[in-house]
Amino acid sequence: MTRKRQRLLFIVGGLLASIALGVVLIVIFRNPLLNSALVRREVSAVLREEVGREVDLKGALRIDEWPWVQLDVGRGSIANPAGFAGPPLVQWELIEMRFHYSTAYEEEPLLYGVIIHGLRVHLRIDAAGRDNFSDLGSRDPTPPSVPLNVPRVEIRDAELSFTDERESAEPRFVARSITLRTGTVERGVGAVEGKRWRIADIELSAKPLDLDTAVLRVPALSVDANVPSARIPAATLSLGPVRLRLSDLAVAAPKDAALQGSGRFALDPVPLASVFKAAGQPPPFAANSPWFRLRSLSGSLRPGPTGLRIDDLRLGIDELRLQGRVTIGNTIRFALEGNRLDLDRYVRALTNDAPANESPATPAAGFPGKTLLGLPLEGTVHLDSAVSGGLRMQDVTLEVTHRGR
Repeated sequence: MTRKRQRLLFIVGGLLASIALGVVLIVIFRNPLLNSALVRREVSAVLREEVGREVDLKGALRIDEWPWVQLDVGRGSIANPAGFAGPPLVQWELIEMRFHYSTAYEEEPLLYGVIIHGLRVHLRIDAAGRDNFSDLGSRDPTPPSVPLNVPRVEIRDAELSFTDERESAEPRFVARSITLRTGTVERGVGAVEGKRWRIADIELSAKPLDLDTAVLRVPALSVDANVPSARIPAATLSLGPVRLRLSDLAVAAPKDAALQGSGRFALDPVPLASVFKAAGQPPPFAANSPWFRLRSLSGSLRPGPTGLRIDDLRLGIDELRLQGRVTIGNTIRFALEGNRLDLDRYVRALTNDAPANESPATPAAGFPGKTLLGLPLEGTVHLDSAVSGGLRMQDVTLEVTHRGR
């Protein structure tokens, strides 16, 4: 074969290879590139059904790792109700969604996950008593015809605030640096199962105001919007060194009926000084005091007509053991039974006047008396024995009544 023919074959072969590659690229890229607006409209329609308001999405569709398609939705927001002034209810910087190319136009696309960056949620009640969140929800009565299955959901660098303008223009509550990670998020099909959700492996962390970062871990959560109701078999809430364990939590809010619920809680043993510090308050006693150690705290929770009821309450601080019940409502009511309380010991610790045989104390912080004086209290504490001012007493009953300030 002459050199001229070899060169000609090389050129023809190169052209054929280029054409073949072009055909493959067209097959791969044509649909997602030309129909990105269609995908955005579909996502927008789904969000509009869920929140009951118009949602405008802007963003680019690109191929990330074939055959997965990545949909990036840029900065956007969900508006307040008509006539409600102020910042929008929801804002975000970026939403990332990944789904399998072969299922992009099917009723049940194969999703990889959803990641939301820079989410900002502003819950507000205006001076007239209107709020910007209670009307959220789907307006479409048609039950879902396909199940939902998302392998993971992440929310990064979020912020939540609540403002009641009837009291103040400043937020009553702000939580920053919120991060949420979940495992599989599932929803059923039909009028009944379509309102039942299951979420696995939830981890939520946030920094409320100037407190330590709080971390909530929930292995499994089920929600039934038909009632509505929710169940959590177990959960752990950590705030610095303080760890609260929750179990058998259930809550239901039937239509035209009182809130129902139950559950149990237990706090791991921890020095009370750590509890104060985690709550952003200096402890009202010497930092190196040998006393003020929380040995145990547990009980069962149940909402009632007069407030949250805590039954089978068991509290252990140092040698003191208390048990009974507490109801937290407009007034905190309690009935407690205890063994022995040495008031002199705690007075010395609070006044920084420890005897020589106890550990030396550092100056105590101011006792948060204003906070306690503001609590309306009503109840009794019965003790087997008590020590106060050097006087030893047996079978002591303390009756407490305080209207608060």
